Amino acid sequence: MASVKKFTESAVVNQLRHIERTIAHPENMDIEKDRTVQNYSLLPQREISSYEYYRQRKSELYCYNRADVKVMAGWIVTAPKDLPMSEMEKFFNVTYEFLSERYGEKNCVQAVVHNDEGGQPHIHFLFIPAAADKKHGGEKICANDVLNKAELRNFHSALQKYLLDHGVQANILTGITKTQGGNRTVRELKQENTKNRWHSREYDKTEERGRRWD
Repeated sequence: MASVKKFTESAVVNQLRHIERTIAHPENMDIEKDRTVQNYSLLPQREISSYEYYRQRKSELYCYNRADVKVMAGWIVTAPKDLPMSEMEKFFNVTYEFLSERYGEKNCVQAVVHNDEGGQPHIHFLFIPAAADKKHGGEKICANDVLNKAELRNFHSALQKYLLDHGVQANILTGITKTQGGNRTVRELKQENTKNRWHSREYDKTEERGRRWD
């Protein structure tokens, strides 16, 4: 199953630090620090930090100078519970390829697989939502254009097809609602959604705490 969040400028630094596990005292009590060494990045080697890369890529795009602009977005894709451990690495590699092709690898700020939390391993894919800028030319930052209703509605089925086409026998449609193309009712989904709610709270907290890292 996958979920997505959008972030304003004030939340970017803290969110990047949270994913990289560089916050000294994280509020997520579900993190098992002795397993953090098992986390890994899928990004190509870069000579600068993720925040420096974010600033560099953002400078190449038109962006409205407003505090409420969503300058970064993040997908979390969780491995299905029945996925064998032997297939886990391939699942995340192919998922990363799908996301990179869909949103542009040059727009990707972070792509980290977390193995240090309770529940299933998952990948965080943080990116700048870049779209064609018809008014100014070039590209602009516009989360509403990139993550519109059609994109959100079709995302899971597109990822499912991509996984199968690349030899990954993983069913991600069992963890989403029927309106999203899956086979669960909202009630059924909520019964199994404790982990995803935790991630959502962690994302929301970055909006509140982010200003202290500016």
